[in-house]
Amino acid sequence: MHRNIFKSHLFHCVKCRCSALFTLFLLVTVLVLSSSSNVYATDDYDYDTYSDTDSSDSGITNTALTGTNNSTGYEYILDDSADFIDDAMEDNLISKLKDTTKYCNVAVVTTTSHPYASTETFAVKTFENYFGNGSNGVIFVIDRDLNEIYLASEGSTQRTISNSKCDSICDNTYIYATSSHDYDYYTCCMETIDQVNTVLSGGRISQPLRYISSIFIALAVGIIFCFMYAIALSRGRKAKNRELMNAAFTKVDVHNARTRFVNQTRVYSPQSSGSSHSGGGHSGGGHSGGGHSSGGHSGGGHHI
Repeated sequence: MHRNIFKSHLFHCVKCRCSALFTLFLLVTVLVLSSSSNVYATDDYDYDTYSDTDSSDSGITNTALTGTNNSTGYEYILDDSADFIDDAMEDNLISKLKDTTKYCNVAVVTTTSHPYASTETFAVKTFENYFGNGSNGVIFVIDRDLNEIYLASEGSTQRTISNSKCDSICDNTYIYATSSHDYDYYTCCMETIDQVNTVLSGGRISQPLRYISSIFIALAVGIIFCFMYAIALSRGRKAKNRELMNAAFTKVDVHNARTRFVNQTRVYSPQSSGSSHSGGGHSGGGHSGGGHSSGGHSGGGHHI
């Protein structure tokens, strides 16, 4: 009878574990399916009129190409100081930048030398020099001094182009600025600004690293849940050490020496505990870090 009870309990435990694992599988499936959506919005609209901007009083280099969206007042700046982009391709990139000025200011900057200790600092200082501290906008930098690309946003734009979005966009586009793609800086800029525009217009971009980390977190949580649930089920059936020792060393009285001992059956029947123990809970403060966020800007980058 006790053996049947044990089998019933074991079957119930296995059934619960299978149910938990099935729930976990459904969760992972949803995450994987959502990660496959790489949607790029196509927003058809008429181009606004633009006027040339005098860059002499804004700290912009003389080689920079600039313009202002007269409908929104936002500006675009293409400052290819490092001469990474062919002149024949600049018009295509400027067309992308004009799309961005529908939402905010935008700058694309290339450099091979600057006085700052990090590309992040260079990007933020350059942005604020162009547009002012706290202005709405984004800046994308290809920095061959420190071998990094960096995307930063300020003002209300950083609510849309957040730290995670900056990191994801740079993760998606850095490869074009490496030797494996013959240092195709033009495509790196085009793809970056295209994805910025997608996010600004409410579209979605591919974020593979984020989804992979979410899957691992879901798996870890599922495993921990199954483990804790199994422990909770088996806690009431666990035998004490003393009971196990008593069951192991059973005293046998033999009254008839000629009696032949055939077999012995040991049955374990756990005693119900007369008291319960309850421990106080513990609550700890969480830690949240915004990898590249500092004061009034968001940002993220990738080594190239």
